[in-house]
Amino acid sequence: MECKNEHFRHILLFYFRKGKKAAEAHKEICEVYGVDCITDRTCQNWFKKFRSGDFSLKDDQRSGRPTEVDDDQIKAIIEEDRHITVREIAERLNVSHTTIENHLKCLGLAKKLDIWVPHILKEIHLTQRIKLVNRKGIVFHHDNARPHTSLVTRGKLLELGWEVMSHPPYSPDMAPSDYHLFRSLQNSLKGKTFTNDDDLKSHLVQFFADKDQKFYERGIMKLQERWQKVIEQNGKYMID
Repeated sequence: MECKNEHFRHILLFYFRKGKKAAEAHKEICEVYGVDCITDRTCQNWFKKFRSGDFSLKDDQRSGRPTEVDDDQIKAIIEEDRHITVREIAERLNVSHTTIENHLKCLGLAKKLDIWVPHILKEIHLTQRIKLVNRKGIVFHHDNARPHTSLVTRGKLLELGWEVMSHPPYSPDMAPSDYHLFRSLQNSLKGKTFTNDDDLKSHLVQFFADKDQKFYERGIMKLQERWQKVIEQNGKYMID
């Protein structure tokens, strides 16, 4: 792993001396080695180091570099951003990719639809997922993101007199935004790199402009089918 990292650093130094930007170097490397071979943040950090006049390609010796990671640190980072990658957690805590993977395994966390959730749901969570689908009539369904559970939102729903379907925790497989909309968006981003924010914004604007009403209807109508699968699987995650 270290040899591969040093190889990428030689490439980054080459692009730096050619006068390229970090984002351009990141794009070129990912086109050759794959989109997950190195992060844009890593490229930016090495270019910053080169600009300071330091062209050493070895890792800096850091005093107090942690040999162990506190599980609570990892859980706090994931609670802050459930879409964060293992590589990004490792970079933030200054430890190896493997160290983070081992801790996540011990914590019982896994990614479902690009969101960190418990690998095995507790009995209470399984029950909550089954209870969710045993409803009749028209109810309002949204997930438990903070804007949806704020006092303002709850007050408005109460004012409208709508019955709200509580979304069970750790259930991206039961949220149309996750299993339908965001998955489609993720597929549209595969293999693509963007050299600046404007290119990324243009891609997102075009992505949503291309989605008609039928696209959103399909995602919502899949929900009933997915609820049935939850009942058949006694509340367990759907693998698809």
